[in-house]
Amino acid sequence: MARVKSGFRKRFNIRYWRWLLARATIGRIGPLRRRFSFYPRGVDPGIAAALVIEDRKTEMATAFTPEESTFVRDRCWPYDTLARQWTGGITVPVQELAVTVKPAELLGHVSRIFAPRQQGVVIRDVQWVNWNFARAKRLRALPALSGRCHLLARTDNYYHALFEDLVPVVDYLERFHPRDMPLTLLLPPSRLESLNLGCALLEQAYPGVRVVAMPDDAKVAVEEALWLSFDAGNAEWSFADAAPVRRLAELFRAHYRVEPGGGRRIFFSRGGSKIRRLLNEEALWDIAKAHGFERFEARGDNHAEQVRLFSQADVVVGVHGAGLGNLAFCRPGTQVIELFPGNFTKSTYLWLSKRLGLDYGWLIGEPGDYDQAFVLNEDLLRDKLEKLAAPS
Repeated sequence: MARVKSGFRKRFNIRYWRWLLARATIGRIGPLRRRFSFYPRGVDPGIAAALVIEDRKTEMATAFTPEESTFVRDRCWPYDTLARQWTGGITVPVQELAVTVKPAELLGHVSRIFAPRQQGVVIRDVQWVNWNFARAKRLRALPALSGRCHLLARTDNYYHALFEDLVPVVDYLERFHPRDMPLTLLLPPSRLESLNLGCALLEQAYPGVRVVAMPDDAKVAVEEALWLSFDAGNAEWSFADAAPVRRLAELFRAHYRVEPGGGRRIFFSRGGSKIRRLLNEEALWDIAKAHGFERFEARGDNHAEQVRLFSQADVVVGVHGAGLGNLAFCRPGTQVIELFPGNFTKSTYLWLSKRLGLDYGWLIGEPGDYDQAFVLNEDLLRDKLEKLAAPS
């Protein structure tokens, strides 16, 4: 999130007070709660679970160098989402959790599982959920679904679609799902054709998987709901192990008929994006072009080219943003240079690069404005690129 809202702005707005009023009225009256599908109480998935498929708690190696640990702890931690429980050590406590909730109701307007027995929305470590996960709305009831069902999160963010929706499902299908058991994936509306395509590719690749549309204005009772989560004390650190990421990448490559390779250097542009725009991009592009780079901007209609370029890249230079989720398609050893404004650094892609065997580095520019638009010193990029090996 580029714009960090102040506590004042979060608390003193109409939506917040309207939600508080609904919680004090609708949320306290059983018939009204059910009529408007408004359940502000949270229940931990471990408590709601009818079946625990995996509950793995361990100390996971971060694989960070001392310099990277300092970068994450001192620069990224203040901006990483829900960052806690790590002060720079060589390991981090993690928990991978896969459970089923039985019976369950899936709520389209908030993309959450409701556990009728506990009368709460399934969520980690939260007793009272906020307006993102509990809203008063009349929902139409869809026909009940039998068997095991998984509700994907509603998102238009490319990174979240890949690493919080698709990769966990692939990981589950590869490691745990019984081959003879049907699995229904409920897909909320999304403007991301890549997410819709990814679900279709899973449906084709795994027998028994089917995809069903989950409208915003609907709810559905299911026999068994699947919950998947990964907690590393930092919401920027994704579920991703290399194996499910590479499996998903294979499915996209096969669909687009892309062969992985090497030799390309990508200057990944944000174009005219309002958020986190490079104010001196043209000067930086001149430097990159002189070092054998090609400039590319991701759009909704060129996903095949995104997969191709990142699958064939030796080096990727780009500003922090969802489009760097395409690192999923990079070969191990690909060099990544991520660019940040001085007042907004996140460890999302450092963590991902370590998980995927990528060679990660970063450059930090001047502080960005409200929209995180910023200037990067041209000499920093020039010096970085001059240290790279000559293009193959």
